[in-house]
Amino acid sequence: METWFLLSVISLFFAGFHAFLQKVGAARGYNSSLLNGYSAGISALIGFTFAGFYEGLGEFSGLLVFVAFLSGFVFIIGTNLRMDSLKNIDTTIFFPLHKFISPLIALIVGLVVFREALGFSEWVGVILGIVVPLFLIHSSEKQRQKNLSKGLILMVGSAVMSAVAISINKEGANLFTSIILFASLANAFTAILGMLFYRFRRSGLKNGDVELHYLDPKLLRLSILSGFIQILSFSSLIMAFSYGGALVIVYTINSLYILVPIVLSIILYKEHWNLRKAAAIVMSIAAVFLMK
Repeated sequence: METWFLLSVISLFFAGFHAFLQKVGAARGYNSSLLNGYSAGISALIGFTFAGFYEGLGEFSGLLVFVAFLSGFVFIIGTNLRMDSLKNIDTTIFFPLHKFISPLIALIVGLVVFREALGFSEWVGVILGIVVPLFLIHSSEKQRQKNLSKGLILMVGSAVMSAVAISINKEGANLFTSIILFASLANAFTAILGMLFYRFRRSGLKNGDVELHYLDPKLLRLSILSGFIQILSFSSLIMAFSYGGALVIVYTINSLYILVPIVLSIILYKEHWNLRKAAAIVMSIAAVFLMK
């Protein structure tokens, strides 16, 4: 089994747990910029520690800083839009649509920009991985949403930003060998920008946002856990690219992380569940193995 495939699957699980923690933060009404900024900052600290011991800082350069800044900037916008969207629609609406639109854009970028070629089984797996999440949606879901139109608009914005971010990270994996250093620096910029966005938005909090002190213990605990999981997910994803994984395949596998927050949300938040969703999960697992 290829190393890039194993790393993609590892990234899938950690990304799913990270997304679920964002769902927890959204359910509690936390400010998205503050939670994501703290999480990214903790992730960066952990990453810099490991990078210093195992990679060194010899590859630190202006180009690395610039690409990492772009990655962090696009990522914080995408994750903020995701968390704000989850305040208006359920995970069973958000994630299937998000993970149809975003990998579709990544597929186009991979074919056109990175000149990637896919085999027959890989094409089947990619198409299945992109389309299957749509089976998670049913017309009856509309009645369960707080603000469907607003949630969908935010979801589309998040999907576009996610596709742009993953393309930047793919290029970063092509340019640099210090993967953990690159990921940590990108997270550091995410943290800085997240705090700036928080200060900018703080005066006009609305739509259920909770006015929080910077040292709120519940927020800090959630951020620490989220940050630890985030660096594991992000580093695994970038390393999958560095070991030769194609953008569209790695990202499509990673995009199936939606299974984790959906299942956990059904269990813990009692979100809607039916046989259609169970079948979609089974087909998603099949899609992963077709792409290995």
